[in-house]
Amino acid sequence: MFRKSITLFFGLLLVLTGGATAQGKVATDGGSDTVVIKAAKVFIGDGVALEDVSIRLEGGRIQAIGKEIEIPEGARVIEAVAVTPGLIDANARVDISDDMLSEMLDPNALLLELFGFGDEHVHTGEDICRCDLCPALSLHLDDEVCLYCGWPDEPQPIDLRNPSAVGVSTTSVPTEQASEVVPHTSVLDSIDLGTADLTRLLREGVTTVYVSPDSSAVIGARGMVLRTGGALDDRVVVPLAAVKAVIGSDPFRIGTRNRSPWRTNVSIYTRRPNSRMGVGWVFRRAFYDALLRSTGGNPYGADTSSAEASTVLNRVLEGKVSLRVQARTAPDIESAFRLCGEFGVSFILEDPTEAYLAMVPIRRGGVPVVFGPIFDRPTGHLARTYETSEPRLSTLRDLVASGVPVSLSAQDLRGEEGLARQVMLAMRFGVEPSKALELVTSAPARLLGIDSDVGTIEIGKRADLVLWSGPPFSSTARIESVILGGQVEYTRKGS
Repeated sequence: MFRKSITLFFGLLLVLTGGATAQGKVATDGGSDTVVIKAAKVFIGDGVALEDVSIRLEGGRIQAIGKEIEIPEGARVIEAVAVTPGLIDANARVDISDDMLSEMLDPNALLLELFGFGDEHVHTGEDICRCDLCPALSLHLDDEVCLYCGWPDEPQPIDLRNPSAVGVSTTSVPTEQASEVVPHTSVLDSIDLGTADLTRLLREGVTTVYVSPDSSAVIGARGMVLRTGGALDDRVVVPLAAVKAVIGSDPFRIGTRNRSPWRTNVSIYTRRPNSRMGVGWVFRRAFYDALLRSTGGNPYGADTSSAEASTVLNRVLEGKVSLRVQARTAPDIESAFRLCGEFGVSFILEDPTEAYLAMVPIRRGGVPVVFGPIFDRPTGHLARTYETSEPRLSTLRDLVASGVPVSLSAQDLRGEEGLARQVMLAMRFGVEPSKALELVTSAPARLLGIDSDVGTIEIGKRADLVLWSGPPFSSTARIESVILGGQVEYTRKGS
């Protein structure tokens, strides 16, 4: 009798736990790499939304989508309110730590020092935050992440005084400064694939980024396409992407070892460019040098670009390497079209803050545009230039309405101002929700040439997905989990 009762008890316990697993959010995976997501709503990323469907992931790919799909024995089952493709930032400023550059404290760390807080603020990884002196103590609420110490999401200690651990340093200039024309260099050679900034982006639903060089050179380095998670040796998607050029004040304003002349005060640190005319000349001269070398000529002079740079620029002229041009003000946007038109070069327009004043050339040129972030008052590196002093919150809406290919970027912004928030702002100021989602999924995937692999939820594509607690990008929705290559890389504590 006792043995029969024990058998009945364990049998009942097995049934109850099995039922709880089937009806709960996550089922045991039984050692299988198969994941099935049962979603109330799936946003494909191309304007289409499906209700009450399941998605089966196997081998890092999407294998099935439908209302009645086979769920293999031992598969991990996850229930979700809403699912979108992993977000893609087409112009991210990812934290780059260069030992040759001077380190700067994070603004949060500076605030801590201002209040006189010290080592007590370093998160210890315990179940409760031991930082009882945190100036953001009021944010230590259930299911809330402290904006200062990262509790409770951070599994490892974080020292806010370590710049590489807390986010993007917007003052670093990693681009090679030996010349204003360095397209033969690459941002790949300066990035830490394990930087904490990529982890932060992943937690915010961003699974793929175009890592942009800084804007300190007239014709700068080549960018790259990168995954924000997974194995380090599998993160690089496109190692050598577009060449970045800048039409504006950044090359002579933030480029190091360049001092603009003042009246008769010209030193050895004064070099071209130190004006917009100088920027235009360096840009034009670089392409003429490349053309001359392609015909066997030998350019000379103080502003001559290197032979290695000319090799890359000739590939740009041939259409084999893409060119991105950062131009924020309306006159700079017009100059970008004029200079590139002079050489018959197509390009991607980056960061056009005053695009609303230059819609005619943008519409006529039909070039792809990477816009953002959306702001009424600039922050970070954008706050240090007058080029962003005249923004308009409806500019993205106007760009979308113009019919040119548009993608949305948060650049160096994270957290409350990150890419998801940028989508919220886009919807707030006139972009349809389905279109706003496209601006951070399928549109940037097409722009980066990776749309056959990511950007939409389709059978055969990589399983890069974001699971939401409510309607994506709504004020009350949170990211519950992020799946990268079929693996759950992040789950919000308490989910």
